[in-house]
Amino acid sequence: MSDSLADGEGNPTQAQIRLYERWAEGGVALSIIGEVQGDPRFPEKPGNLVLGANSNLEMLRQLAARASINGAHIWPQLGHAGALSHSPISQPEGPSALEIGSFQCVGMSQSSVKQLPDIYSKAALLAKVAGFTGVQIHAGHGFLLSQFLSPLFNRRNDQYGGSIEARCRIIVEIIDKVRRTVGTAFPIGIKINSTDQLEGGLTEEDALAAIRILNQTSIDLIELSGGTYFPGAKSSSDSSGEGPYFVDFSQRAQEVSSVPLVVTGGFKTRAQVLSSLASAADMVGVARYGAEFFACESLVD
Repeated sequence: MSDSLADGEGNPTQAQIRLYERWAEGGVALSIIGEVQGDPRFPEKPGNLVLGANSNLEMLRQLAARASINGAHIWPQLGHAGALSHSPISQPEGPSALEIGSFQCVGMSQSSVKQLPDIYSKAALLAKVAGFTGVQIHAGHGFLLSQFLSPLFNRRNDQYGGSIEARCRIIVEIIDKVRRTVGTAFPIGIKINSTDQLEGGLTEEDALAAIRILNQTSIDLIELSGGTYFPGAKSSSDSSGEGPYFVDFSQRAQEVSSVPLVVTGGFKTRAQVLSSLASAADMVGVARYGAEFFACESLVD
């Protein structure tokens, strides 16, 4: 969840630092700073943090230090908005060129795709140097890596398109490069859709196949979500009923993966959290449009 609290040049502000510090003071297990960009050319919005050559390392260190008090974890969510890049300040590009109604984007060249592992690994290394306690790779909600997974957005005919294995390829390459860069002890998580909730998009069966593939990588934590910010897409809450949105899918995902799972979306009561921890996930995520944090059983008892 994007907090939009950076300074417009990709650096933290005191307001942003204080926000995550307050959650750490309150006992949160893990805070995720949404939509942190490794490539400033493709932001989700102007208020995103950027981890790059021009980043203010001192301010990043302040953010990481104050957000990790009380043993809390603080991870930047490494993203690339792709076809959903903020068009007033970027040229949106996705896995394939698309024109759907008023929505348009150009397609990425193979050389641009092959640059992605370096972009993500450099951002992850800077996060480690700054003192963040891990990183999350964003492959959900319709942004670039989610677009690669989705047959609606990914119509490539090279090694990065076609089967679910091919659509996962760039994500696996990114995870492998990030792991080689940050080492074995630095946590790497990923956020992935259970479904795009779009006709022709990622299905639950393909999402489960992707999770099987992720289970063979060095990923440490898989967060399950769903939906997309594609114009006109329905919200996850539109068809979820009264309870959490993705608990049923999380139970299915447990059968195909040994990686710890986080399920996020729709939690409104302590009883819902405890029930899901007992039956469907290792952690739960709670978010508003602004930011996200995770809780485990010891923190909600």
